[in-house]
Amino acid sequence: VRHLYICDFHKNFIQSVRNKRKRKTSDDGGDSPEHDTDVPEVDLFQLQVNTLRRYKRHYKLQTRPGLNKAQLAETVSRHFRNIPVNEKETLAYFIYMVKNNKSRLDQKSESSKQLD
Repeated sequence: VRHLYICDFHKNFIQSVRNKRKRKTSDDGGDSPEHDTDVPEVDLFQLQVNTLRRYKRHYKLQTRPGLNKAQLAETVSRHFRNIPVNEKETLAYFIYMVKNNKSRLDQKSESSKQLD
């Protein structure tokens, strides 16, 4: 038997596709946002624990103390998937900022200069 080895990223990707197929054919109907296959999946499990904690703190997510990385990433993922986003407005803003070589920090410093 010839063995074919793949990296963890692709192994996880294949597993997530399999899980989505199972969910789609399950009895729950697949109408919830978690089962939407058109939404691209963001793998927050790749982030460092400190980053996940900062996200949790920024959005004031309520969790029990002492969560491990997997539990924290799952909580953050659930919150991240449910944030409403106006895609058209967000993309237009992003393109504008890139074309003008600006960042959000630039805007804050410009507004404080106008107050002086």
